[in-house]
Amino acid sequence: MTRIDFSGYRDVLRVTGAPWFTLAGWVARFPRGTLNLGIVLLVQTATGSFALAGGVGAAFVVGMAFAGPLWSRLMDRRGQQPVLLLAAFTLSLAVAVLVGAVLAEMPVATWFVLAVVAGAVSVDVGPAVRARWSTLVSPERRHSAFALESIADESVFVIAPPVLTLIAAAAAPQVGIAVIVVVGAIGLLWLGLLRGSQPPRAVLTGPRPRLLPPLGILPVTVAWIGVGGMFGSFDVTSVAWADRFGSPWLAGLMMASLALGNTAGALVYGALRHRASLRARWLGSSVLLAVAGLALPFVADSLVSLAVAAVVGALIGPVLVAGFALVESRADRDRVTELLAYPSLGVGAGIPLGSTLAGVGVDAAGPPLGFTVMAVSCVAILVLGVVGEALLAARPRAASVPSL
Repeated sequence: MTRIDFSGYRDVLRVTGAPWFTLAGWVARFPRGTLNLGIVLLVQTATGSFALAGGVGAAFVVGMAFAGPLWSRLMDRRGQQPVLLLAAFTLSLAVAVLVGAVLAEMPVATWFVLAVVAGAVSVDVGPAVRARWSTLVSPERRHSAFALESIADESVFVIAPPVLTLIAAAAAPQVGIAVIVVVGAIGLLWLGLLRGSQPPRAVLTGPRPRLLPPLGILPVTVAWIGVGGMFGSFDVTSVAWADRFGSPWLAGLMMASLALGNTAGALVYGALRHRASLRARWLGSSVLLAVAGLALPFVADSLVSLAVAAVVGALIGPVLVAGFALVESRADRDRVTELLAYPSLGVGAGIPLGSTLAGVGVDAAGPPLGFTVMAVSCVAILVLGVVGEALLAARPRAASVPSL
């Protein structure tokens, strides 16, 4: 029987250095959790087009997601400290250049290129912190540790979007972006200087390290194209939804509702003591998310959508926690940081689809069509996950190899 036990959080936070690297990792997450929204606000303010704003924001996320495994691989090979310190500099410089290009009204094609570059030089902090947990805590407690990381991920969305949108409304979008970047750079520097909790560098012996991930990583990675579609469409639709009410600050409140629900869902899920397999937990959570997501288009023109967004958030939390735990359980031990970044690759592939389709839909028919894209994305997580796991299970045992 499943029971709730919050003592797991207490146990993992007693690990030497855990409170500090958890807090540093949380601060360092601010840019990756909010810059997409900042770019959408910046471009939409400059051009008046939600579709263009969503496209440029998606270009940033694409660069970020596809470079994520490379940064993480570098951390496995060279250690986290030099990579994180470098990332603090590249993040600040690249985002400043992108904002300058938009404000200077350089050709739109330049915005897309610079957005991809800015994303590509932004390191993914989540895998770096999860790799520390994977090294420091026992397998039976990693469930709680990864839930704690999902809480850290989503609590950023509770705080950062309202802060960014309020600053953008009171001053300008570029001012909000600057604040978020400075906070993130401080977090990256802080986490990089916490050497005591960093996992050891991988010792390379034998053949050349593999470049492609193990087959077991692929179902989660592909299914999270739907996660990306959900988040991408939600960002753009939230801005349009708030604009319809004549209150731009409501976009931050909508995003905070989803994130707050996500935080609560991950917190409770991480305290559960399950008997089901990781695969069953992941797919079961995806079923509930798909059902809840289908309600969004029907409440798109009312404030009830805030409550529905919170419910969807509460159900995406378990999907993310179980997905990361499944990936970690299937990862090669000398590539943990790298392989934990692969789900973000799926997210990065889905965000441009979601944000672009939602942007076009919002321009044509308003928020209801944008929320429809989000609902379809929630269903896609389940469908892609079930198909991927079925194909993986159907492979002959003798042909099952650890990696491609």
